[in-house]
Amino acid sequence: MELQFKTVLVSISGDYYQVLFHDDLDVDDEPYFMIQRQFEFPEDGVCHFESHYEKLCKHSKVKSALLKTNKLILSYGENQVHEVEINFGIDSVDYKYLASTLKEMIPEISIYA
Repeated sequence: MELQFKTVLVSISGDYYQVLFHDDLDVDDEPYFMIQRQFEFPEDGVCHFESHYEKLCKHSKVKSALLKTNKLILSYGENQVHEVEINFGIDSVDYKYLASTLKEMIPEISIYA
């Protein structure tokens, strides 16, 4: 599935990491895709994936991940594998923060500038 968003928000609060792709519309039913991971309790690399598309919501490990300047390609899920390509807008300073945060969340991610 291919998704397009205007912006990405990266937040870290203690042991909780979150990356949120959205259009900055500030409406209740805004399209989004979110990746969360907590490090407080060991979960063996499991991330929480949430989206306005319910079929993309899942708790699972990432099978593969590739980050480019304006694109994230993810494969995740055990029994039903989800393939998601997310295109997004970001400036170069925020990209470095996004890349380092995703590397913490998903250590096996491939990152290309």
